[in-house]
Amino acid sequence: MFKLSLALAFGLVAAFAIGLAGLLADVGLAAVLLRCFAGFLLAGLLSYLVAFVLEAKEWANFDKEGLLNDLSAEGKEKGGAGEEGPPPMEAADAPAEEEAEGQGFTPFSAENLNRIEPP
Repeated sequence: MFKLSLALAFGLVAAFAIGLAGLLADVGLAAVLLRCFAGFLLAGLLSYLVAFVLEAKEWANFDKEGLLNDLSAEGKEKGGAGEEGPPPMEAADAPAEEEAEGQGFTPFSAENLNRIEPP
């Protein structure tokens, strides 16, 4: 359903843009309507084709959101190595944060900027 909605949205935007450009260029109304229809079909088919190929190559999962949620729920029930939280912070990170807090913030001013002479 998502691919069809995507194709419809792209087709409508293309038809609107083509129609507006045609009307601003003083083209006849019949030609504008024919171009709008052709643009609607071409943009819709092209976007549907791209979405279909992306989903077939498994680079995107447009219509499979429910399936992924079901699979992740099964993984959590089994106690498998599914999606776990981030690793805990190590103690080695703490001193670096303390050093950064000790320096404080110093805004730029004319005195603390290094000036470089042009060659």
